[in-house]
Amino acid sequence: MSDNVKIIVIDDEPSVLESFKMILKIKDYDVTTFPDGPAALASLEKGKFDMAFVDYRLPGMDGLEVLKKLKEADPGIEVVIVTAYATESNHANAITLGALEYLRKPFLMEEIYELVERGLRRKRAKASRHEGDSGPAMGAIH
Repeated sequence: MSDNVKIIVIDDEPSVLESFKMILKIKDYDVTTFPDGPAALASLEKGKFDMAFVDYRLPGMDGLEVLKKLKEADPGIEVVIVTAYATESNHANAITLGALEYLRKPFLMEEIYELVERGLRRKRAKASRHEGDSGPAMGAIH
């Protein structure tokens, strides 16, 4: 089921990247990690990743800026902002910019799995809506 599910994790803490890798590989997800936003964005190709976990506090470019650029490059990617510094306004900003969720550190394995499943369901729902858009237009019934 997890065949070909590709997840990108962006965090400047090596221990966090390693935790995500270990947690996600248990479910056989394909995980790619980056220490900052510019490195991740340089390797991003549309459709290459299904989901992203992005730290809010990153060097050079914060997580919300990375979120915006990920969504510009690939509107279909589902993004979760991860932070140890949660505030209501940051949470609201992340959701407004298109984040699936705002995950607080420290997190549990189960939270990660639930978010991946939710992100994949949302991605499939969007894809099926777009496929339906290409059908014949229905005229108004009078």
